[in-house]
Amino acid sequence: MSGLRSAGWAVVALCLVAGSACSSDDGRTLPAPKPSSTSTTTTVLDYSEVALAPIAAGKAPPVTRPPGPGKASIAGRVVDATGAPVPQAMVRATYFFDPAKPEVIEALSGVDGSYRLERLYGGRWRIRAWLAPTLATLEQPAFFLGATEQKALDLKVKAVPDLDVTSKMAPDPPLVGWPAELAVLVVSQTVDAEGKVVRLPVGATEVTVGLTTSWSLGDAPATKLTDLDGTARWTMSCGDEGVHAAKLVVAAREFPLTLPSCLSPASTTTAPTTTTGPSSSTSSTKPKAKTTTTTRPRSTSSTRPAVQPR
Repeated sequence: MSGLRSAGWAVVALCLVAGSACSSDDGRTLPAPKPSSTSTTTTVLDYSEVALAPIAAGKAPPVTRPPGPGKASIAGRVVDATGAPVPQAMVRATYFFDPAKPEVIEALSGVDGSYRLERLYGGRWRIRAWLAPTLATLEQPAFFLGATEQKALDLKVKAVPDLDVTSKMAPDPPLVGWPAELAVLVVSQTVDAEGKVVRLPVGATEVTVGLTTSWSLGDAPATKLTDLDGTARWTMSCGDEGVHAAKLVVAAREFPLTLPSCLSPASTTTAPTTTTGPSSSTSSTKPKAKTTTTTRPRSTSSTRPAVQPR
């Protein structure tokens, strides 16, 4: 009897080790799972190239936050310097209920330049408009809006030149026959996405000074390249008193150059006189008839005009 039991356990063990089919279901190995024949595909839509449709005149513009539920409104047009409407300009209104946490509402002007902001709260507001990269509001009007006021306000934007050229001279005014230094600054300008005018120095750009015969550059060339900070400098001298015409040529474009009036060294001389009375003393800056004192200006090499972006 024990021999039969041993034989039975041996058969079962043989089936488990060999992995082969036995006559009974007991001990049979499970089949390996079959791979799935289905797959799932996910499509991500790209909206980066989708253009926004312009806002038609008379329709409510989109805003960046719910403006209400106030009872006031601001409406008008965005126009350029000639009074022509500016479509698709960004209009930004800032609400200063809490000066530390101003709230902003933005909208786009319609095809006729019109805009309208409704359901506003009364209080202190500031509003401006711009159209990157060329038009900006150089002034930002601030005003108090009544709780139920329907304010009409046109917003004027001005063209921002892509290139700006400024200059300074030292000493100012220059003296006839004495050296003076002219510094010229060249910057590029653009209106960014926030409506701010960004000014960057333009280096390695040719700048030509055009002067009349009343000014002399000596042996210095009339054309120079700007440094990395956008500046170019010349040492020059004035031969006659008064204002003399001049110009600058930058990137094949002409810009006006306004130089200060030249003065004669003799016209800057003063001689102090002191008159003493019985009970008072008086100082006068009027020159004596026969006494003059001429002050020779210091060398301009130690005084360099600083030209900063406006």
